[in-house]
Amino acid sequence: MPEVDAARRLLRRLMGHLRERGNATVDALATLALLASRLDHRPLAVSLTQLALRGEPVSDHRVTWLLHRLVDDCLASAAGHLDVPASTGPAAAEVLTAQYRRFVDAGELDPINGAGGIGITLWDVAGPAARAELAPALTRTALGILRAPSNGLYHGRSGGILLLRMLGRRYGRDGVLTGPVDALVRDIERLEPAVLDTGGLGVGGVTLCSGLPGMLAALGPDADPAALERIVRAPITQASLRRLDELLVDETADVTFCHGLAGLSLAIRLSPCWAGLVGADRASALAARLSAHLDRVDGQAVADAFDTPYVLSVLSGPVGVALALAETVTSTPPWWGSGVSLGDGTSAVAGTRVIGVPV
Repeated sequence: MPEVDAARRLLRRLMGHLRERGNATVDALATLALLASRLDHRPLAVSLTQLALRGEPVSDHRVTWLLHRLVDDCLASAAGHLDVPASTGPAAAEVLTAQYRRFVDAGELDPINGAGGIGITLWDVAGPAARAELAPALTRTALGILRAPSNGLYHGRSGGILLLRMLGRRYGRDGVLTGPVDALVRDIERLEPAVLDTGGLGVGGVTLCSGLPGMLAALGPDADPAALERIVRAPITQASLRRLDELLVDETADVTFCHGLAGLSLAIRLSPCWAGLVGADRASALAARLSAHLDRVDGQAVADAFDTPYVLSVLSGPVGVALALAETVTSTPPWWGSGVSLGDGTSAVAGTRVIGVPV
C-alpha cells in the first residue's frame, strides 16, 4: 500500500530533526523506536532502543513498559543483548505494580488514565505465577469499571469487558463476562442515530475512544457471532458508517488516533467485525486520508513531537497517525496497543509474545 510511505517520510523527518538536536528524551527515543519497528526499519529501531536504554531512568510507567517490549522486539535475539529482556522485565513490573497500587488506593480505575490501563501492561509483563496473584485484583478493577456510566472503551464499560477478556473470561461460559456483554449489546441496539451528534460517542460520533469501533474492539476477534449480528443490525451501526463516509470527505475532520480517523483505521486490526463493516473501499480511503495528513505535518509539529509525552504522541500527535498507517501493512499484531489500553488485537488481549512473528 503506497500510502504507508507517508509514515516513512515522517519518520525520516523526525530522524532529521533528531540529528539537528543532537539529543532527545527517553520518551522521544522510545517513541521513534516503536515507529521504526512497526515500519520494519529494524536496524534503526535497534539503534534507537539502545540509545533509549542508555538514558536516565524514567518514571512514566507507559515508557517503562514500552522500553521492555522494544527490547523484546529489537534486542532479544541480537548478539550481545540476550540478557537485556531479563533485566528490563522485573524493572517494568516493579514500576507498573507501584503505579497500579497507587491508582487502586485512590479509587482511580479508568481504563486509560487509571488502574485499568496499567493493569493491561502489568499483565503483559507478568509471568504465570505473578498473573495468578494479579488476577483477583484485576478482576475487581474490571468489575469497578463496569459500573461506569458510559459504554466507551477508554472511559467506560467496554474497558472492563476488555480486561475480563484478558483475564480469560469467555462469553457464554462465564456470567462475569456474559452479563456485561449482553448489556452492552442491548445498549447499542437502543441507540438512536441522533446520538452521533450529542458527543456521547465522542467528537464526530464515530471514535475509537468512545464510539462503536472501540466497543467492537473491546469484544475482540472471537466475539460471539450472534451478539455481533445484533450489533450489525442496530440502527446506530449503519448511521455510524454513514457518518464515517461524511468524515472521510470532510477536510476539517479529526485525524488523530483517540478521537479521529487514525483510530478508526487501527480498529480494523482490532475487530474483524469493524473491518467487515468498513470494507476495503473505506479502509483504502482512510489510509489515503492519513497519508495526506502526514504529508501536511509542518516543521513545528515535528519539533513538538520531541517534547510530547509518549502517550500523547500516540493519542493526539502525528506519530499516532503514522502508527495507525503502519498497521495497514504489518503482518504481526499491534502489540503496542496494550500500552494505550487497546490490547494487541488477539483473543488473549495482552502478553501473547507474538512480537516479530507473523500470525
